[in-house]
Amino acid sequence: MGVRVTLPGLGQWKPQGNCQASCPVARARSGGFSVCASLLAILISTATVPAGLSAQTSMTPQTPAQSPAPSPAQPARTWQWTLTNLTRIESWHFFEPPPAGGDPDYALVANRFRFGVSRTWLRFDLNAAAQYVQFGGLPTGAVGPGPLGTGALYYDHSGRTTSRQIYLRTINVAARLPRGVRLQAGRFGYTSGSESSSGRQKVEAVKRARVDSRLIGEFEWSLYQRAFDGVRGDVDRKRWHLTAAWLRPTQGGFEESAGASLSGIDVAVATMTLRPDVLLPATDLALFAAHYDDDRPVSARPDNTGLSTSRVDVAIPTFGASAVGSTSAGRGDADWLAWFAGQAGSWYGQPHRAWSLAIEAGYQWKTRWQPWVRAGYLHASGDPDAADARHGTFFPMLPTVRKYSFTTAYAPMNLRDAFAEVILRPSPRATVRADVRRLDLAEAADRWYAGSGATQQRGTSFGYAGRRSGGATELGTVIEGAADVAVARRWSVNGFVGVIHGGAVVRSVFAGDWLRFLYLESVLQF
Repeated sequence: MGVRVTLPGLGQWKPQGNCQASCPVARARSGGFSVCASLLAILISTATVPAGLSAQTSMTPQTPAQSPAPSPAQPARTWQWTLTNLTRIESWHFFEPPPAGGDPDYALVANRFRFGVSRTWLRFDLNAAAQYVQFGGLPTGAVGPGPLGTGALYYDHSGRTTSRQIYLRTINVAARLPRGVRLQAGRFGYTSGSESSSGRQKVEAVKRARVDSRLIGEFEWSLYQRAFDGVRGDVDRKRWHLTAAWLRPTQGGFEESAGASLSGIDVAVATMTLRPDVLLPATDLALFAAHYDDDRPVSARPDNTGLSTSRVDVAIPTFGASAVGSTSAGRGDADWLAWFAGQAGSWYGQPHRAWSLAIEAGYQWKTRWQPWVRAGYLHASGDPDAADARHGTFFPMLPTVRKYSFTTAYAPMNLRDAFAEVILRPSPRATVRADVRRLDLAEAADRWYAGSGATQQRGTSFGYAGRRSGGATELGTVIEGAADVAVARRWSVNGFVGVIHGGAVVRSVFAGDWLRFLYLESVLQF
């Protein structure tokens, strides 16, 4: 769950997942967790924490603030420094495995410390950030059948219970040219769907929560996250915005060797956004295209064929559109969303034809607690026949899946997801949310997938994995709840609990059909 924090003079800041720390004393590989904890204690004891922190999570996203232009009293060149610390405790009870399976019950603790620096000139911006991540208590036996929760994935990628790493999160230069042109090069974050702002708060709230990162994201909720090496160009006009980029993702997500470039993957993207009322009334419209090319030496093939491989062989173009709108209606605001993506190309030598569609609507009352009710449906195509020569499973490339799978137990591949949710603001400092979901596989002949895209350059982990369906489609019912509280100006706390009652698909693999996942986070920024 992302957190937005407003600091005086810095505008609004959103953790981008790859928050990497350059804590010099933590460079020693041993004792890093206690060192960063000590540093955090020093920061808390010495910092003044003013009241009135503005913190927003992914439940109530807002329009990202632009860097303020220097006032006449300000110098043209300024340095800005940030220190951010996130501490998380996770607790898992995964579906009970069959006899001789792994251990589904465990808890872990993790810390992410980020140090960032930026400098602004009249025409150029320089940004850099380093990050230190440290785990404690990763489970050694939470595997079988497959990984039993995120703790198992972190342990599998590191081979130790105290996975940790210091790495370069971002370093890039951006040039602001005349006529709304901006060029950026280096290592930076990229989130599909957030290329431009509509200028309307409710539209941006829906986009940030329900469009961002469906195809490409920074794996924000994972501790190691991901970034992108590449170049990006933007052209901004009053009525439209154009973005084009070439990207190469970094290792991260669950991989402790974070920051290394995934040289086997290349992604090209382009998005044209038409602002509300340009083509559709009160609706932000985006047309997008992306091409994903992957030839990593990874010996895993996440599909329903059961075939082995020595390396990835995937080349997939994706084309689509999104429409997000909002208007006043009665005593509140109505909102709507439509998103579609179609795919072609090649999947391990087979023709690839797949698609995904999301339709959602909501209404928020302008009354006490600002109740916001939303509902929607997602269909991501599956493969109906493992023996034919065509691959039909929708492939979401490099998303931040947790924005659309809060319990992280499934991915939007071969999936039908119908949901309803309620979001409340009991106070300016607090937001709560409750969701209920019905999950079914789109095709019984395909698999139950999980993951969030590529995390390592070589090895046995593609980034997605699939469990057999047992010839069924009923995946389960999900009930989830979350709360975010701004405790003080620079301190916020958020928590989540999710429960899945598994259906026939789960029962075909596991002995038990109940999953419980909860976590508690503390976020500090200076």
